[in-house]
Amino acid sequence: MAQTAKRRRRLRGSALVEGLLAICVFSTGILATLILLAAALVEAGNARLRSEASFLTASVLADMWTGERSLESLQTRYGSNQSDDFLAWQEMVKARLPGVSSSAKSPQITISDKREVTVTLHWQAPGDGVARQLVTVALITD
Repeated sequence: MAQTAKRRRRLRGSALVEGLLAICVFSTGILATLILLAAALVEAGNARLRSEASFLTASVLADMWTGERSLESLQTRYGSNQSDDFLAWQEMVKARLPGVSSSAKSPQITISDKREVTVTLHWQAPGDGVARQLVTVALITD
């Protein structure tokens, strides 16, 4: 009988310690899951902005392909930052991508003498410390 009483005294706090340990392990798992969910939401937002930038670039290149493709026409429509087609596209970019309003991050289109078109888009998501960019190069031929 004395041995049983000693044994009970030794095991008296073990259930409490096991319970606290189980709560710590469970809480760590829940916290890791929440961190993973937050990272997934941020990356989903970044992916949406990248696909939006890709769509805007494809849109302007499609307009170039479906319109008059001579060098003079391309230069007139998109080579100048003051042309109507470029300004309309630039407004669409500013409306769809965050952080494009500053002149340093405004969209750019350069057209070489060989009709090689380079479209550069910059954007910065709210709360993101890093500015992103997409550069697309296409050759517009006859």
